[in-house]
Amino acid sequence: MDELTAWMKSGDYLPEPLRDFHDQKDVFKLIHEVTDTSKNDIAAKVDWVAAQVYVIDVFLWFMARRGYTLQRSRKRLLFRELDADVRAANERRDQHVSALLSLSGDDPKERT
Repeated sequence: MDELTAWMKSGDYLPEPLRDFHDQKDVFKLIHEVTDTSKNDIAAKVDWVAAQVYVIDVFLWFMARRGYTLQRSRKRLLFRELDADVRAANERRDQHVSALLSLSGDDPKERT
C-alpha cells in the first residue's frame, strides 16, 4: 500500500473531531438539528445520515486524495466550540428521551 493510501485509510486526513464514526454521527446530528434547511429545497431533502456519508466518505475523501484537508481556521475570531455544541445537543437529546420514558412510565433505572 502506498503512503497516500495508508494515510487516507488511517483517517488522519479528517479533522480530529471527525475521525471517530460515533463522533461524526454526533456532529451531523447537531448540524441537522440547528440548521434551518427549509429555505433550500435540496438541503431539506437530506437527512443527517446521508449528509454524513456524502461529506465523510465522498467529498472529504475525494479532496484528501488531491491534497486538501479540512482544518480549523487560524483566524483570531471568537468561534463557537464544536465540542461544547455537540455535548449540549447530546444532553438535550438525552433529556428528551428521559422525559418520554417518564411519561410512558418506563424508568430504565428500575430494570436493573
